Amino acid sequence: MSRLQKKKPAVEKKKKKQANQSVTAKETVSPARQTAIPSSPKMKPEPQTGTPKNKKENIVHTATEFVREVKVELKKVTWPTRKQTTGTTIVVIIFVFILAVFLGFFDYSLSKLVQVVLT
Repeated sequence: MSRLQKKKPAVEKKKKKQANQSVTAKETVSPARQTAIPSSPKMKPEPQTGTPKNKKENIVHTATEFVREVKVELKKVTWPTRKQTTGTTIVVIIFVFILAVFLGFFDYSLSKLVQVVLT
């Protein structure tokens, strides 16, 4: 299901650690200047708040943005193979069948017990 990740050499780990430390050093800025510097280079600037020309344009814009983001997220999903899907489906069906038999037996025995007590 999941792919094996290659181990990174120690040199790359040190470089990454140093890069993270330099980013955190840049983030410790005075509160007055903190709003001008984004906390992460990947952060998008906040959209400007303004009244849209009409509500329909705003709804269409948010809907298209949502669909775009969904497509991006679905590309990140690792989908199971047909064999894996078939195997897990069979396991679920067998488990449901066993559970149904158990609950049916339990229900039948309790109903007979109630009949004996009431008669």
